[in-house]
Amino acid sequence: MREGYTSHRRYTLVSPAIFACILLACMACWVISYVTSVGYPVYGEVTAPPLWNTLCRILPGKAVTYTIGFLLMVGGAALLHRANYALMLIREKTLLPFLFYILFSSTNPDFFPLKATSLGVFCLILAIYQLFTSYHEPEARTNAYNSGLLIATGSLLWVHLLWFLPLSWIGMYNFRTLNIRTFLASVCGVGTLYWFLLGWCIWQNNFTAFTLPFTMLFKAKFLTAGTLDITQWAGITGIAILTLLAAVNILTHEYEDTLRTRQYLSFLIAMAVWIFVLYFQYEQESEEFMETASIPASILVAHFFTVVRSRIVSWLFYLSILFFISLYIIRIWNFL
Repeated sequence: MREGYTSHRRYTLVSPAIFACILLACMACWVISYVTSVGYPVYGEVTAPPLWNTLCRILPGKAVTYTIGFLLMVGGAALLHRANYALMLIREKTLLPFLFYILFSSTNPDFFPLKATSLGVFCLILAIYQLFTSYHEPEARTNAYNSGLLIATGSLLWVHLLWFLPLSWIGMYNFRTLNIRTFLASVCGVGTLYWFLLGWCIWQNNFTAFTLPFTMLFKAKFLTAGTLDITQWAGITGIAILTLLAAVNILTHEYEDTLRTRQYLSFLIAMAVWIFVLYFQYEQESEEFMETASIPASILVAHFFTVVRSRIVSWLFYLSILFFISLYIIRIWNFL
């Protein structure tokens, strides 16, 4: 018992001091970005949903814009932590999902200070939570409706969030929740919001808010090697490798978790693959899809570093933290 206890303490990765240091480093990234005005001012685009363009015009100032972006990031991290705690996605209590979500979000200058996906990701996390809580409940029509409604809400700012609706149906099927009533409930959740949007367009006699986003939804352009610079590719590769390691560990040690947890984690693996496919399919929306990738990657990577204990894994954890922070410094240096 003493040997096991010593081993547990030796490979505990996140002590309060380490946790505080990483959080301070992430906050420093936000402060540096604020001082150097990374991503500010926030501009709308002709092809963006009108609601997002309207929000860009009414943002009151630099400090408020950065504050909103920072609060949405912290709120998303807190929701992930709550979901992990309530659903027991990781069989030990840990703050690593919270930590990795903030790390991935704070060390990528492409996310600063506020993107159309900032609120969309927040809605997506809530939608996934609704999906997970309907596990093995074929009468969970309310959860299905809420999930569809949340995805639709986020899609008003970033229409490509609608591509996560088919993914939610796959999750409903895997969780033994999918039937004609829950399927229609999720469709009605999306339809409710867009029915009101259509009514607004009819009242204004202007259908741009309804037609333009859907035009962009089906306008794909594959990402090519020359589109991104080497630092951007390094960031994508770093997250992809860590996620792949986590996925392989889960699939090769699946019987160490309960059936319910295995199905949750399998869905998150499928979600990560889904996002990376969309990432390379939509060059013009690649930054936004990269931000959504932080959701499954944070939980999967946190699961890996929590359940696998060894000296090599400990070094990999610290090197990963150093890698993302160093990559941020390099990108900011190039920006200046």
